[in-house]
Amino acid sequence: MEKQTLQITLTLILLTSIGCNSDENARVAELATQQLERQADQNRRMSELQQEVASGSRELVEADANARKEMVTLQREIQTERNEIGHQRDQLEADRREIADSRNRDPIIAAAITRVAFVVVSLLPLLICWLLLRQKVEPADKNEITELLLDDLVSAEPRLVPPTTIKPDKRRLTDLPLSPDTSSTEREN
Repeated sequence: MEKQTLQITLTLILLTSIGCNSDENARVAELATQQLERQADQNRRMSELQQEVASGSRELVEADANARKEMVTLQREIQTERNEIGHQRDQLEADRREIADSRNRDPIIAAAITRVAFVVVSLLPLLICWLLLRQKVEPADKNEITELLLDDLVSAEPRLVPPTTIKPDKRRLTDLPLSPDTSSTEREN
């Protein structure tokens, strides 16, 4: 632009100096002056425009830098979220494996418990018999056996000796009248 302005100015100066008429020279000088004013105005506008472009470029660079910072921050957040999702996925997979192992292991444990319970239940009568056989039974005293049999014979409901069919002519000991010297307390015992 400056070269073009310089050429125009030189051309105008040459035309003015070569000119035939002084009126024309004044007119050419006036045109050259107007042209120079226009060129100066255009140069001023151009510099303002260049300043605005520079300012806009700076703002654009700053906005781009801010956008990149935001993008980096967002990418970090996304990476953090991906890591968290990966951790949760790994935890979910571990839980799934544990449940699968539990599903395979639980029936085996239940079967083992059932078998152990059957063995214990089947051995329980043998254990009871063994305990009964290991007990030391001391023979009863003759007096104790005699008292037990007499108590059973005298009682209204015998436990050891089953009652036989009683004939009307045979009477039990309980049916006999008590002697007057026996007290009521002895009868109850």
